Amino acid sequence: MPASFRRARRARPCRALCALVLFLCCSGTAFPVRAGDEPSAPPPPSSPAADAASGPAAPFVLDAASLVAMMTDVIKYYDDTKPFEGRILALLPVYEKNKDGEEYKKLRFLFDTHQKVTTSLNNLIDVLYIYLKPGNPDDQELNVYVYNRSRNIITFLNSMVYFLTARNQEMELGSSSDVQKLYESYLVRLTTLLYELNKTLAAFHK
Repeated sequence: MPASFRRARRARPCRALCALVLFLCCSGTAFPVRAGDEPSAPPPPSSPAADAASGPAAPFVLDAASLVAMMTDVIKYYDDTKPFEGRILALLPVYEKNKDGEEYKKLRFLFDTHQKVTTSLNNLIDVLYIYLKPGNPDDQELNVYVYNRSRNIITFLNSMVYFLTARNQEMELGSSSDVQKLYESYLVRLTTLLYELNKTLAAFHK
């Protein structure tokens, strides 16, 4: 097993579970985050006229329960994709004998993409853990960072789904190919995860 793959596949399920426990032990209230604390804060600035008419803008609020739901989805994905990891590693030496073959190229692309996906999900777990662990919810700038960083990671993962889909269409193998079956199964599972993550991201703030 390549060393880089071993490093990339080191998920954070233990840390994630600890964060879930901490969340259950602490209050489940959401914490306000002011728009504009960072240049890239999601809420657009209101006009001076609107401010004068309506008074102070409502605070930007993170929903802690949504963060926990996202973390739970990632943990489940880790468990569901363990068989995929083993299958990828088992097939690589088989098709590596013909590096110019379509099956090897497609399998190698899947391998490289899975490394990137795993690293990004590990980063997402770390970011969510920062928010959920005690002592940080009142840090307004940190809360904005958590939202923006989570959004950026999910955007990157969306692009991974796009590239996997495009490559699947460009290099379509026979339906009986082990590589094709593995590729499509992995793509379906990752697409399902991203559907949930994007849906949860929309509920991050109120």
